[in-house]
Amino acid sequence: MSSNPGNTQAGGEPLDEDPTGQDPTAVDPGEDWKVQLQLAIFDVTRNAKGRNQDEIRDLLLAEFSRRGIESPPGTWLDSVASSAHYGEPYIVDLPAAVAADALEPAPTEDVREGLAARRELRHEKLPDGILPAPSEWNIPANEVTAGSTPKASLTGRNGAAVLAAAAAAVAAAALVAVAVRKRTGRRRVDA
Repeated sequence: MSSNPGNTQAGGEPLDEDPTGQDPTAVDPGEDWKVQLQLAIFDVTRNAKGRNQDEIRDLLLAEFSRRGIESPPGTWLDSVASSAHYGEPYIVDLPAAVAADALEPAPTEDVREGLAARRELRHEKLPDGILPAPSEWNIPANEVTAGSTPKASLTGRNGAAVLAAAAAAVAAAALVAVAVRKRTGRRRVDA
């Protein structure tokens, strides 16, 4: 199993999910495991106050066992225990945390507020015209394959504007550097 439980499910198989998180029909096969993991972390975080990290680690292992879920590896478990020690629940991933918070409130008000804001954002629809049409993305078809991240091209009107702005910023920085150098050079001569 990976040390990043967000990328594998309980059996250790890689997830077959939408990598962009934009497909509303994509289903995470490890979703139930992650929600149970998040609920266990919420429970232990509530009871962690005044306990040392080893005690919290034991509480986590016991809670995972009670819920019938496989425990992630030790280094990850140490990170979760450390977060709980400081009163902050480790967030497995946002969808799992939002789902867990709906079943059982998160242990801190800050986390509950953050997850509530996330729920609102998931239902928010962007106005038309905010993002460019897919035909304007300049992504060569041969660079997009299953499981890879698309690579945008800096060609065309938008790419030229980005490159021009970057060149202008470099030129401005060079002029500032020259001006500062000249000014400090005059002070040395005057002194």
